[in-house]
Amino acid sequence: MNRSSIIAAALLITLVLSTTPTATAEELGGRGSIWAEGIGLAILRGSGEVQIQGHGAGLVWVKDAESIEASGEGHKWEIPETKATVLAGWSGTIRISGHNMTIWMVGGVIEFTASGAGRVYLRGRGTYEINGCQGVWSGAGETLPLEVATESP
Repeated sequence: MNRSSIIAAALLITLVLSTTPTATAEELGGRGSIWAEGIGLAILRGSGEVQIQGHGAGLVWVKDAESIEASGEGHKWEIPETKATVLAGWSGTIRISGHNMTIWMVGGVIEFTASGAGRVYLRGRGTYEINGCQGVWSGAGETLPLEVATESP
């Protein structure tokens, strides 16, 4: 993917996603932690801390974060008008924290850990673990609260 394609994709995603409504942490599904790795789309909404391990493929779009620390190599754009940051082709670590933030990860190998209050949407192929309970990503997509699963009697 050449530089102009990356820029065009990042700007398109920023324009589309900046109109996506976000929910507050109180409206979201649960509190806990998740580790996930896969190929496809991951969306996190809520409050807490997120660490993304970039493998040089894909895009990360972050809106309304209080802190973003990125170490490694890749392309990074800040869009002040929408309070968004886009990272493309990042190889390294991205640490994000905040309240009522939204994070989209799209593309190649997606690997992240997150803790706090909120929910995560996973679509594609991969595995995850939420508070010790393991699962697989759905090809159709699935929204999961960050809470401990309860067992049925």
